Parts: sequence; structure tokens; C-alpha cells
Amino acid sequence: MTINNTLGQLAENHPAYVYGYRSGNNRGLYGAYFKSNAQSEWPVAFTYNKSDDPTIHAVRSKLVGVGYVDPQNNWAYQYLQNVQSSLGQLNGDSITYSGVFSGTDVTWSYGNTGLKEEITLSNTTKTVLQNHPPSQYGLNNASSYLVFITKLDYQNLNLYNSSGMLDGNFTVSDEGLDLKDVLGQFKCALPLGEAYELNNQSARQKLTYRIIHLNGSTYLLSGLKVSYLNAMTFPVVIDPTLSVNSHHNDGFISSSSTSYNTAWGATSGTIDSSSTYLTIGQKKAGFPISTYYINRGFVLFNTTALPSNAYLDSAILSLYKKDDYSTTDFAITIQNGQPTYPHNPLQTGDYDKGHYSGDGGSLNTAYFVNGRNNITVTELGWINETGWTKFCLRSNRDISGTTPTGNEYVNVYSTDAPLQSYVPKLIITYRNQSKIKNTGDTDIQGYLLIQVQFYNSTQGKWLVDNDTINETTARTVTSGNQLPLDIIFNGHVRASDLIHGTGTYRVYTAFRDPDGNILRTNDDTELVAWWQFSKT
Repeated sequence: MTINNTLGQLAENHPAYVYGYRSGNNRGLYGAYFKSNAQSEWPVAFTYNKSDDPTIHAVRSKLVGVGYVDPQNNWAYQYLQNVQSSLGQLNGDSITYSGVFSGTDVTWSYGNTGLKEEITLSNTTKTVLQNHPPSQYGLNNASSYLVFITKLDYQNLNLYNSSGMLDGNFTVSDEGLDLKDVLGQFKCALPLGEAYELNNQSARQKLTYRIIHLNGSTYLLSGLKVSYLNAMTFPVVIDPTLSVNSHHNDGFISSSSTSYNTAWGATSGTIDSSSTYLTIGQKKAGFPISTYYINRGFVLFNTTALPSNAYLDSAILSLYKKDDYSTTDFAITIQNGQPTYPHNPLQTGDYDKGHYSGDGGSLNTAYFVNGRNNITVTELGWINETGWTKFCLRSNRDISGTTPTGNEYVNVYSTDAPLQSYVPKLIITYRNQSKIKNTGDTDIQGYLLIQVQFYNSTQGKWLVDNDTINETTARTVTSGNQLPLDIIFNGHVRASDLIHGTGTYRVYTAFRDPDGNILRTNDDTELVAWWQFSKT
């Protein structure tokens, strides 16, 4: 069943309401709660252990400022701006605080496997940075970073990476951070994000994190070199990736026989879903009577955290090497048997090769390195945006039925690995589409309305600034197809066309009947949405 990820208003008797939180969701593995204003104390709370109290089993955060840091100048820093007053606007599974810094918005999106933050820098931000470079404050333009400063409260948890528990001030640039309790049990993670150009997804830069403990408080500085940022075309989005860990029901299934064809063609095998590793590949052992062993791996990811309107740009299956016993190299190959195979949890019959087909990406063990090994997923259609994504991992020599002459297998860490940073990950890069998608069995008709609206704070309401699309002729969205709103809207309005000057705006869209009433889906959801932005 798909979990409802919509952020809703909290009831007054909700435990989080008492502490000033007004919206949230706790239907997934974690809870997330938000205060109305970005300037509030701890406006974001992320809870684990199914806690609905943002002061217990929680990680709280507050974006406090933006500035420059120069590592080559003894970490000298220059504050550029404190976070500005901004009222959060709910939109489905996300909340956006517009204008938290000059030309910068921050959006938090809730998914049932975690919480995602996106910071969008507009051309206004770029102008500010270019007019006030690091050198203006005595810092080096080439070595300085633009960093967003977030105050963190992770209570009794400790920070870890693959090297172990981390203490004091430190910098990470090649892997994310895990938060574990005093018993070393994993509770949640902070994946290492990226910055990318909104209109050119291939232009990317990895972020660097620095943790600082100062006057009893902990701060996360996340950012990238100013020189890299200035070379990018704005708007730029910070941290757009979703990293999903494999489920604990992952594992491998094996079969063996003195006859290779018997082991290869078996319809069932022996399940191992509790080891710290997955075995993938084949081997021949024994003399003079040989036994053939075939191992097929399975990874399962809960990908319901993807927004319903997500457009997938790319995906990577990331596997952490444990052992390489292959004397003959082979290609670790992703195959598909969805929606039925493999089962969750695994069943003995999931071994049957007849359940799987295709080549969704591969990695030759000649290039199997210590640490993480990334396989580009070439079949993005295999990723289930509303449920579980399940992959079968096989040797290409197993797929072709090539009899092994020796060892042809590797081990990669499973979700039961000794460190959370070793577990299989599915890293998905996506963007949200502006569209109306007809998922029903019948065609729908309606009249499209798209307006740019200005928020009048004195009157406390939205005013029409530009009546961009206001159709008088009905359009049809046929069953299984979609209406691309971004393509219809793009090019119609420039910022210079807006008549209300500086302030808060939104692009508002609705699909309506002939009388102007907003149409509803079969679950009584209005076909209406908006995107808020600031003009400065």
C-alpha cells in the first residue's frame, strides 16, 4: 500500500503542537514536523522510533545563516545574511519557506523513508554573490566556500562515517554521516548531497560538509567552492538526490549440484537473508567429482518517498565490496522480475532464473574496487515510484548459462553490514514535473487556469498579477496520458512583467469545469497546485 506523504495541519492535541509545530506527517518510517516561520526556534523536527514528540527521539534543525568559509585561511568565515522571516507554504508532501535569504528558497519534502531538503538559489542570489565576493572580506576567492549554516540538535546520538565515531570539528566530502545511539544502533542518516543547475541536470558539484561545535551548540556547514558555484548557470538547487537504503529482507539464494545444468535450471534454492553480505556469481569446486554453485543476489528498496510527479533523470545502484573471489571476471548484472519477483521477504522459488530478464545495468568485476561500486541503472522504468523497487543481481555468465571452471563470485555487503555506510543504496536523481496525469480508465475534460498571484500582506490574501492562461475551450487528457503544465506556461511571463513590484508571488494552476469550479479526483482531491517564489 502506498503511504500518504501529504503534510497536513496538526490537531491542537497533537504532542508536537504544544511545542509550536503546526504541520507534519508521521505515517512513514520517520516523523517530520514544521513550525510556521523559518525564524522560529527549531522550525524542523525529524523523529525516529515512531515518536510523535519532537523533543524525544528527534533530530531538530534550524537554518540560521549563509556565509563564506575559507579553509586555507584557518577556516576564517564571513557571515553574509541571517535567515529571514518566511512563512512556510504547504504543497502536498512539501513545505517551502520562500526568501529565507536573498533570492533563496528552502523546501522540505516528506517521504516515508526520510526527509529531504532542497535550497534553490536564483539569479538574484548569483548577483549578490558576484557583487560581494569573498575577497571583499579578506578571504581567498579561489579557496572559499559558500556555506549554508544549520544549527543541529541530535540529542544523545553520535555521528559516524565508515571510519567510526566522529568527535570534535571535522570535514567530510566523500561520504555522508550516520547518526547512531549509545549502543551503536543506526537511527537516521545525512547523505552527502550535490548542487546542480535547475535547467541542466548534468552540471553537478558534490557538496562538502563541516561539523562545528561552538559554545555548546552544533552547526552543520554545507556548501561548495564559490568558484565552482559561479561557473554554474543559475537557478542552482542544493541537495536534490534521494538515497534509499536496501531493506533488511535483501539476501541471496543459492543452488548447487554435480550437474551445472541442474543447478542452473533449478526452480528453487536456499535462502540467506541474514548474513552481512550478498554473494553473486558461480563457482566450480571439488576434484575429481566437481560441484557447481550458483548464487543470485536480491536487493529491495522502498521508493515510495519519490514524489508522485517525479521525473527520473538517473539512478545508481551502489554496492560496497566485501570480497572478490573471481579468478574469471564477469559482469554483475541487474535483472528485473517485478512486480512479483523477488518476493518480500524472499521465497525459495525466487531463485528461478525464468522469473528475471533484461539488462538494467552492469559492472565488470575487472573494475570491482574497494569501497563503493556504482552501477548506473539503465532501465529507469524498473524503479517503482509508488511502492517497492526490487532487483535481481546475477553474473552475466550465469545469465548465459556458461559453465564455470573455478571461482567466479564476489561478496558485497547487505543491509546487515557492520556499518550503515556499507549497505546497498539506490541513489535516484529526479526533478518534479508540473503536470496533470490521468491515471484513470476514462478521458477527462477541463479548462486550464494558470495565474501569477501576488501576496498582499496587508489584506492577507493573494491577488491576481498576471492572468496567464484562462481557457474558454475545454481540453482533454486521455486515459494514461498527461498535460505538461510547464511547457504550456514557460515563456509567457517574465519577472519584469509583474506589476506589484518586489514581494512574494506564486504560480497558481487549477483544472476546472465550465462554471469555474475546481475538478476533483476520485479520492476527492482538488486538481489545484501552486509554486511560491520571491521577487527582490
